[in-house]
Amino acid sequence: MIHAGGATEGLLVSLAAFRSRLAWLAGLSWARAGAFDLAVPVAILIVVWAMLEQLGRQIAGIPFGLLWPVVAALGVVALQIRPFGRRAGWLGSTLVAGVIVSWVLYDVLLWGGSSHLYDLNVYLGAAGRWLDGGQPYMSAAVSAWPSNPRNDFLLYPPPLLPVFGLLARLPDAAVAVGWTIGMVACSYRAYRLLGLSRPMSVAMLAFPPVMIGFESGNIAGLTFLLFAASVRAGGTLIVNGLFKAQTGLPALWLIRQRRWRAILVGLAALVAIVVVTLPLVGLDSWRAWWDGLGHRAASQGVVPSMFGYSFARYLPGALFTAMCLVLVGVALLLRGRAGLAALGLASVFASPALWPHGFVYALPALLMMESGTAVWLLLGAGAVGSNVWLLFYGGWLAVVAARRLPAGRLHPLAGTDGPWPRPVLRRQTSTPGPIVKVSAGGEPD
Repeated sequence: MIHAGGATEGLLVSLAAFRSRLAWLAGLSWARAGAFDLAVPVAILIVVWAMLEQLGRQIAGIPFGLLWPVVAALGVVALQIRPFGRRAGWLGSTLVAGVIVSWVLYDVLLWGGSSHLYDLNVYLGAAGRWLDGGQPYMSAAVSAWPSNPRNDFLLYPPPLLPVFGLLARLPDAAVAVGWTIGMVACSYRAYRLLGLSRPMSVAMLAFPPVMIGFESGNIAGLTFLLFAASVRAGGTLIVNGLFKAQTGLPALWLIRQRRWRAILVGLAALVAIVVVTLPLVGLDSWRAWWDGLGHRAASQGVVPSMFGYSFARYLPGALFTAMCLVLVGVALLLRGRAGLAALGLASVFASPALWPHGFVYALPALLMMESGTAVWLLLGAGAVGSNVWLLFYGGWLAVVAARRLPAGRLHPLAGTDGPWPRPVLRRQTSTPGPIVKVSAGGEPD
């Protein structure tokens, strides 16, 4: 007869072995031919394959496919001048330069369109109607997208109406410039909090999912900053729930970590915001907001494009909810920063309407990968279109696998213990292994 304790111990041993195996696979140390690292050229080929649809697009009359290798070659030369390039070698520099240049060229095409700042105009149009006595929230299901963004409806709760209402009364050009600069600054600060260097933080501003947020005027830069700041100030996770339910989902991490003070501070801030704005917006606005979310859900069934990239578009409601709960449950099994990063991934999946800028929440998990080559492969191959789901899948691989320190010259967080870095007590040896404790004064990761 097998005792329950022995069965549990055997399961834990098997799980640890599975996670170690995943870490070995994701680390890519096996992808070598003697002293030659095969992973880097393979990563370059995969990134090129992922960008095939962009190669024929024109930038100032020149094909993307022609500009990309030429500008990337200049980038490789520039990287060789810096210490990074000399450490990474020509192939490593080619991967990094090729990925970043592909981002920049895609961004040029993005901004070359005729319509920009759609989301910002939604915020301003809805708040402007509210100030004029109109309805900022959807009052009935629709069968088509609104004719223009100013006629679209707000999804955020009433406490934000006074803020957007104030902006709606200011000159449009000034608001557009100030808002965009503000979101760029928020994103840059978020990257710095994750531990990225200043040059890398600047480069990551060109990452297409992030740039799409800037181009659309979405508030994603601010919500991501509140997420990134949570390791230092956990209450920001609760305040983040002021925007959308899924942005507040990572607040469960505070319960997992027993950060009761942060919970109290966050709740106090949230209650204060609601109480202060209630005399301005009234209870009717709260009812209209809740009803509007229902009308939006009904509209998505008629206009599927309103789902964006969300899996809610393809799954029955009960199954979608069940999968969200499973992902949250798995995330809560993880401790420390890995658990927070995993809840960020769960929030991506749980979005009932998902656009590329929403995938920025996958970045902390992705940066937990041991292999810098794997990080750049996913940042390049998962930059555009539906390929952004690669960021989600790669992020889950990183947090489920046994925790290892960032390794190799290419890793954006090389020399640290991963996202939200802390002082490292034990540097990685030549033979990578799972991390048990890597920082002073903190719980194991």
